[in-house]
Amino acid sequence: MLTEPEIRAALDRVLAAPEFVNSPRLHRFLRFAVEKSLASAGVELKEYLLGVEVFDRGQDFDPRVDPIVRVEAGRLRGKLETYYKGGGAWDPVRIVFRKGSYAPAFEAAAAAPMLSANSPRLKWAAVAVMVIGVAAAAFLLIRSQTSAGAEIITIAAIPSSDSGNAEFADALAEAVSMELSKNPGVRVVAWPVVAEYGTRVGHAPEIAPSRIAKDLGVEAVLEVSVRQNQDRRRIAALLISPERGWKEWAGEYERGTSEPFAVQREVARAIAEEVRIAAPKVRAKRP
Repeated sequence: MLTEPEIRAALDRVLAAPEFVNSPRLHRFLRFAVEKSLASAGVELKEYLLGVEVFDRGQDFDPRVDPIVRVEAGRLRGKLETYYKGGGAWDPVRIVFRKGSYAPAFEAAAAAPMLSANSPRLKWAAVAVMVIGVAAAAFLLIRSQTSAGAEIITIAAIPSSDSGNAEFADALAEAVSMELSKNPGVRVVAWPVVAEYGTRVGHAPEIAPSRIAKDLGVEAVLEVSVRQNQDRRRIAALLISPERGWKEWAGEYERGTSEPFAVQREVARAIAEEVRIAAPKVRAKRP
């Protein structure tokens, strides 16, 4: 029997794959279906519900006239099949949509077969090891260069939101973390660690930045908050050095509620760029 954490981990792996990162509509479809299934075991998802909740059709949506759900369900099955034949071939848990049903099934993958010396997969694995080795060497080089010049700063991106935007805020904080990790001068706490911490302890503003910094072992806390007023979201970002009691940078962004994934990417990149500029100030103020 698969546990909810195992299923959620499987969902996170799929949603992080290129097949879904670059397809916001399928990303939303898959997340909604899995979340509904976890919330109500055995629930039968109907075309009407998916059309209204996932594809923003109005209350007058008629699945007999508009085939959007059936079309996207076919695309979703195809994307999952492609993923599990490629990057997800070794995933321990698989998400499956059987024909005729919009509710996902969750299956434990079979044990990995032994590979022969001439196996194409083994050859690709060898290539992957080489790539990882080169990447590790590059990382060490960058780290040594960074140490010789500007020092690395450690940051944790923490989400905060009103009751209706918790999922959006989490996704935005995750996107910000990913963007920050591209900066060799910044070491950012991995999002799964932040998410687990938030589940266990709580997030800003309930928890003081000084405690978050101490618990996660970082020098700076980047609070990313989301508040909604009718059809507009107000996004605020605040970079704080709790140990020294300084606010290093603050930024505000206002966007509509449509196309949430595009907004997350856009704002995450903007925040990461501002933090890149502000980070040297934090380093300069070190004792």
